[in-house]
Amino acid sequence: MWYTILITLVVDLGGLVLVYLLLRDRLRRAASSEARVAEIREEVSRLLVELNQATDRNVALMEDRIGVLNEALSTADKKIGLLRRETEKHDVGSRIYSRLAEGRPPRPPEAEEARESAAVPPAPATPPPVAEPVPVAGPPLAVELSGRAAGDVHQRVMMLFRAGFSPSLIASRVGAPVGEVELIISLEQRKGQA
Repeated sequence: MWYTILITLVVDLGGLVLVYLLLRDRLRRAASSEARVAEIREEVSRLLVELNQATDRNVALMEDRIGVLNEALSTADKKIGLLRRETEKHDVGSRIYSRLAEGRPPRPPEAEEARESAAVPPAPATPPPVAEPVPVAGPPLAVELSGRAAGDVHQRVMMLFRAGFSPSLIASRVGAPVGEVELIISLEQRKGQA
């Protein structure tokens, strides 16, 4: 009988040890899965923080580059506008010179070379046909300039001024002093304002 008790006790102890081992493995698995979940959550949180920082940095870089590109576009637009205005001025000047040159006899090649090398083009040999004289407010300019009538100089000055030429270029073109050209232009502008 004591054998029976001993066998029962050994079997009971063996069963308890087996239950303990099984429960211990399950507890380890449960504890390790919770730890793993916590570890994964922490890693995901760190990744999200890094992604947010990288995104903020990239957005800031893109905004800076967009600003630089906008400035470059603005500068390019200004330069294009300036180029267009200069091209228009050049075209107007070319047309005026073409009109002035239509009434002239052809020049010898030496004169053409001298003209191209000179900074200021010479006055035409024959003046262009003149329309009606333009009346001037105040006393008329009755001064003869180099054998030409004052009305002829006045008309040529105003025609070149309206075409966009500067007073110094007009003066060299018509053969009159710069001060006289400026006086003619200012008198005409006052007459237009009155």
